[in-house]
Amino acid sequence: MLKFLCDITNTSQQSRKRSSEQRVSKKQQAIAEREQELLQIAQQLVEAEGYANLTMDKLTSASPYSKGTIYNHFSSKEDVITALCNSALRHEISLFKKAGSFNGNSREKVLALHQAYLLSAQMQPILFSCLLTAKSPWVQEKSSQARLTVQRELEKEVTALVDLLLQQAVAAKELQSKAAATPDLMAFANWAVSFGSIALLSSASNTLSIERLQGTQPFLFNLNCLLDGMNWLPLSSDWDYHQSWIRIEQEIFSSELQLLAKTEAESSSSN
Repeated sequence: MLKFLCDITNTSQQSRKRSSEQRVSKKQQAIAEREQELLQIAQQLVEAEGYANLTMDKLTSASPYSKGTIYNHFSSKEDVITALCNSALRHEISLFKKAGSFNGNSREKVLALHQAYLLSAQMQPILFSCLLTAKSPWVQEKSSQARLTVQRELEKEVTALVDLLLQQAVAAKELQSKAAATPDLMAFANWAVSFGSIALLSSASNTLSIERLQGTQPFLFNLNCLLDGMNWLPLSSDWDYHQSWIRIEQEIFSSELQLLAKTEAESSSSN
């Protein structure tokens, strides 16, 4: 009898525990969804007025929530910017992981990574620009430590994905690092060329230097110059990387490209 009563008590306690956990889980989900909603509103404000003009008062006015509720999520407008940066990094990581699934040699895989980076900039230009804005001293100093810690962990994840590809290329003897060409330097060189190309092609499109590039593939050309210089095999003289680029688009990023085309078409029709 005593055992029977104990079993009933234990079952009741377990049931209450599960019910409590479900309530907590639903509450956490609601909080996460509300925070995501606020970030979407903040992104729209930044797109309309720029980062410098973003304020907590404007975020409050544009949202259905009180200022107190918003401060429960973000300690300052700088904290909002850091949260936007973290969203950009998560999006970038998701595309990088898709790029890693491409079936090709290591140089084709690094092209897939660059294509993922390009797509992240094209699909979410405001978030892409946020990656640098969030590194400004005025943002870093006033962001919450918890948010900055998350940012650091996401950056480590991005770096690990790039480093893994470099290691695989070296192991396959498709990349033979030259003297002083350490993995961190090679990763930075790839980032610098990719970021610089994206920045110029998007921000300086009205200059003659960009206008006369119509009908060419300057982004891929720049990458091939870099990778040939690193002696990343096969060299572009021995491999058709234009076809590789197309295959990456078709096999890995077709859904993203379709969404991007749809967004651009809607934007053009609204203008």
